[in-house]
Amino acid sequence: MRIGFGLLFIWGGLEKFFEGFLGGVGLQNMANFLASSGLAFLGDSGTYFVGALLALFELVAGILVIINRKTFYAYAFLAFTMLMALVLVHIPSGNWLNIMIHIALSTTLTGLAINNVKDR
Repeated sequence: MRIGFGLLFIWGGLEKFFEGFLGGVGLQNMANFLASSGLAFLGDSGTYFVGALLALFELVAGILVIINRKTFYAYAFLAFTMLMALVLVHIPSGNWLNIMIHIALSTTLTGLAINNVKDR
């Protein structure tokens, strides 16, 4: 399970950094998307920074999950990220399949974080 989640989020982090890589959107498109999702008040450089930070944290958390280090923090961050994606993106879009996937991801990752509290 760690390898699967780790690879999923390493991919997610990389695809946010590099447009076209693994079907990635790239940082500028990520920043544009964040602005259109209600974060426009941060300005262009703010949404770009937030997009880069999200991509970096997603990538690092995926690596931490795979190498079995700091898993509480990695799972907790990923659960929070999936919850925010659910609330800011998927519920407003009305796409029930993405809503269900993100509910499953956020609750499973929360459970894994709770299970790894000792790893703090």
